[in-house]
Amino acid sequence: MRPGEWIAYSPRRIIPPTREPFPVLAISGYLAFTAAIMLAVIASEAASNRPAVGLLAVSLPALAAWLYIESIGWAGPELASRIVHRAVVAVALGFSLAGFLTVIWSFSRLAVFAIVLETSVWYLAISGLSYLREEPDSRR
Repeated sequence: MRPGEWIAYSPRRIIPPTREPFPVLAISGYLAFTAAIMLAVIASEAASNRPAVGLLAVSLPALAAWLYIESIGWAGPELASRIVHRAVVAVALGFSLAGFLTVIWSFSRLAVFAIVLETSVWYLAISGLSYLREEPDSRR
């Protein structure tokens, strides 16, 4: 036995697995950013931005639910918890991204097309690289 291995077998020194705080911090930052964008759009009082405010407002409760799920570690291996977790994440990201694109669309339609085009190109590039990295036997 090497030094330090006794810790794993000692009945007194059971170290619980720790959950990394990154998802909670990232989601809370994203929630704050979404709320700030929504408040900025409301403050601008532009009539063309009303759909964006609605989309961003719908995403806020879903983002808060996602933050709560991640902070308490609620999602487990059960099918129902995975379905709820994925549904909350899909609603949160879907409505917030649609709201962001609607905000950008009201200021510059060309910027939205550039964002969609750039996202598509990055997706194709990443997919192509992952396909090329696969083993030749797994492609059959």
